[in-house]
Amino acid sequence: MTGPKLTEEVPKEQIRLADWAGFTDFGGEGEIFAPRNESDISAVVRYCQSQQKKLRAVALRTSWNSLWYSPDVMLTTNHINEIIDIDPVAHTVTCGAGITLEDLHRALFAKGLALETSPAPGWVTLAGALATGSHGSGPPSISSSMIGCRLVTASGDVIEIGENDERLDAVRLSLGMLGILSTVTLRVVDTFYVKLTRTRIPTKDWKRFLTEGEMSYLLWFVHTDSSVMDRVDIIPSPAEKPVTPGKPMPETSSVEFISKYIGTINEIANLHPSTFPARSRYAMEVFFPDGETAGPVHDVLMSFQAVGLIAGAEWAVPVPRFEAAMADLEEEIANGLCLPAPVWLKKVKRESAWLSAADEDCIQCGIYHNVTKGTPLHVRDMVTRVERLMLRHGGRPHLGKLIYLDPADLKRAYPNWQKFDALRREMDPTGVFWTGRMEERFGS
Repeated sequence: MTGPKLTEEVPKEQIRLADWAGFTDFGGEGEIFAPRNESDISAVVRYCQSQQKKLRAVALRTSWNSLWYSPDVMLTTNHINEIIDIDPVAHTVTCGAGITLEDLHRALFAKGLALETSPAPGWVTLAGALATGSHGSGPPSISSSMIGCRLVTASGDVIEIGENDERLDAVRLSLGMLGILSTVTLRVVDTFYVKLTRTRIPTKDWKRFLTEGEMSYLLWFVHTDSSVMDRVDIIPSPAEKPVTPGKPMPETSSVEFISKYIGTINEIANLHPSTFPARSRYAMEVFFPDGETAGPVHDVLMSFQAVGLIAGAEWAVPVPRFEAAMADLEEEIANGLCLPAPVWLKKVKRESAWLSAADEDCIQCGIYHNVTKGTPLHVRDMVTRVERLMLRHGGRPHLGKLIYLDPADLKRAYPNWQKFDALRREMDPTGVFWTGRMEERFGS
């Protein structure tokens, strides 16, 4: 297909060439293709193949790294977002890859179903969550729920990959390097309800979140002796057994209240890192008091609303090795590492994706920094200091978050990299999806 004809047939739209927080910013706006169907995706891929242009699929740019960017051609699958089929008996859903998790949660709940796990933000797209192995706490990442897909390959052809195809574990968490997802089939579960109980505990008792509650997580407030444990228990449906109300989450925990005050606090902390201990204590006392909430899992755990702009990274560390990693982190903090509060600790079960960060049970350690205009950014220093430490303890970075490791160290962290790269070269021999940004991160 020729360039002019493609321009006429496939819609385009403008996007801001920056991630959602503005941390990675290529300046201004750019025009990208906005296909409405699988045939449009194939047309764009064939155009790039014929013109020797690099192509990346970009969704809502929730990732802070620059792997979503291509100076040649980009397309979005945001408009390929229809629900094709929901099967309550087989416990499956088939849908367009560009659907947001929020819309998917709503459609599943109406049929008495739910995702077993999901990243906290509901605004991200399914394709982005699958391609980066995003996760909650407890089960393996959402990519493990994918049991089939239609993939537009570098030739523009469409292939179907199912559960009996070894390539499914390569596609599950592939950063779009093998092709562009158009349609996805997920295994889902019956709707379930959870109760979240927020309690302050001594940080030395941090291991409690590993055994108390099926999907619990910990908010580690560095520079203090305390952490906040969000214990998450699966409970019966309120229709079967009404939930006995506990102490409700106070107004100070609401997004509206935190948003009202957090900006000024973050600005001061960025300008004066010596205030981080005070900021950590204040945030814990005011914004994270004890309380309880209950409801459908997607409402309680999968509807996170961002409070302020942040950027950061996550590492998966095998459970037996995390205590030593945490001790090293505390030593780094004592030696001047600027860490905001809280550090998120989640438990994630092992999974089989070739580029998974968790091929054994792991603790995901999420460290983020505030992005505030007009103030110094401590993000890169924070990430580079922590990632060297995490490597020493067998940690692997979340591929959708910030990474500054050199390519050799990054590839060594993933024992299946060579197998994955061999398949990538076979499926994309001319490197349509292999951009300069990919090469910077993974090597030539």
